[in-house]
Amino acid sequence: MTNQPRPANKILANLPEDEFEQIRPQLRAVSFPIGEILYMPEQKIEHAYFVEGGIVSLLAALEDGSTVEAGVIGPEGVAGISVVLGANSTPNQALTQSDVEALRISTADLVTEFRKNGKLHDALLRFIHTMFTQVTQTAACNRLHTLDQRLARWLLLTHDRVNGNQFTLTQEFLSRMLGVRRAGVTVAANDLRHSGMIDYHRGDIVIVNRQGLETVSCECYRIVKQEYDSYLQD
Repeated sequence: MTNQPRPANKILANLPEDEFEQIRPQLRAVSFPIGEILYMPEQKIEHAYFVEGGIVSLLAALEDGSTVEAGVIGPEGVAGISVVLGANSTPNQALTQSDVEALRISTADLVTEFRKNGKLHDALLRFIHTMFTQVTQTAACNRLHTLDQRLARWLLLTHDRVNGNQFTLTQEFLSRMLGVRRAGVTVAANDLRHSGMIDYHRGDIVIVNRQGLETVSCECYRIVKQEYDSYLQD
């Protein structure tokens, strides 16, 4: 046994002590700056990443090079999770949305631990379910809701996964996440700023009125939030 503190990652932190000690030797601490690509579409996934701090975005990439965010992963989850379902690659791109701290594990080691059918097995399957909820709700949101609602939802998901009320996001990055032109992001961000929900200057976003953002956001945020809250309480 060890007296070392548990990881910040919720999956690892909630494992029984003996099970965590089995996986701990396979984990390596890594860090990435904002905008780092963890894996590309159809590229073989060599490692999975238990996020300790920051956010990883899963982007759907099209042939013309455009992208739109399909989901976000913070300290509640792991990037590269599709490998435990038997996939060696994914059509999505994994991109750091902020500076990220993570614990890296080889996909072979992760699959080995997953197949032991312990608490890690159950936690990973539960996380996959919550990600499925997030991705399907995001697809509906992108099709049916206004850009102001979508931006509010996205800011709330980000705020849930970072420390503090301020984070750095350029308009170019926001346009990639939301799958719209920068001009549209500018209009939506200005709407939220003029309404007193956020402050936005030179890529720095400050959440000023979270309750107001929740009011502006569509029901998609609440559905995803409830699912994640249930997952973290299990």
